[in-house]
Amino acid sequence: MLELESIKPAWVGLVEIVQRLEEQPYHWPVGRTTFQRIAYVATEEGLPTGVRYQKGSYGPFSPDLKSLVARLINNGLIREEKLGRMLAVKVGPTFKDAQKAYSDELKKWDPIIEKTADLFMRLNSNQAEVVATVLYAAKLVEETRAEQLSEKDVLDAVMQWKQRRRPPLNEPETALAIRNLAALNWLKVKPSHDLPLPEEKVLQME
Repeated sequence: MLELESIKPAWVGLVEIVQRLEEQPYHWPVGRTTFQRIAYVATEEGLPTGVRYQKGSYGPFSPDLKSLVARLINNGLIREEKLGRMLAVKVGPTFKDAQKAYSDELKKWDPIIEKTADLFMRLNSNQAEVVATVLYAAKLVEETRAEQLSEKDVLDAVMQWKQRRRPPLNEPETALAIRNLAALNWLKVKPSHDLPLPEEKVLQME
């Protein structure tokens, strides 16, 4: 049963992003961890979710998100479906009602929703972790620097953060993600000639 008073309009915006991903015929499934990364990116872009993030082992993490997901499930806005070894987050039966109730807000946030959906349309779960980590690390380093960051500054920050991760992040793939995010205007960084890109330099996020 949908109780709108217990749901922030911006949370419906997060479900709208999942809806747009589901509309794509060949989209990657959205699990709970990818949903957390979607929420992080959308929040940073200006969606007023009220969710706060901190450094986690696998990228930016929010202790608030567990209760947010529970409310969305209890209100029928999302449902979880077993998909192999993962729980896929899918749009629930009451979403259309919430979409109508908050149509004005969703229209206002459409640029954020569309930009975030367009990004995650390109990413599997591992790539989503790298992207969210890169964006969070760049934000942290940027707060301590007066001058514009370079691609290598961001890469060094990510690899230092993730040095204890097992298995470790692939440095060339992370470097490529940084370059692609810059090309897509998600990052404002100076090019680094010493960026350790993969030899083939394939643009995986095109």
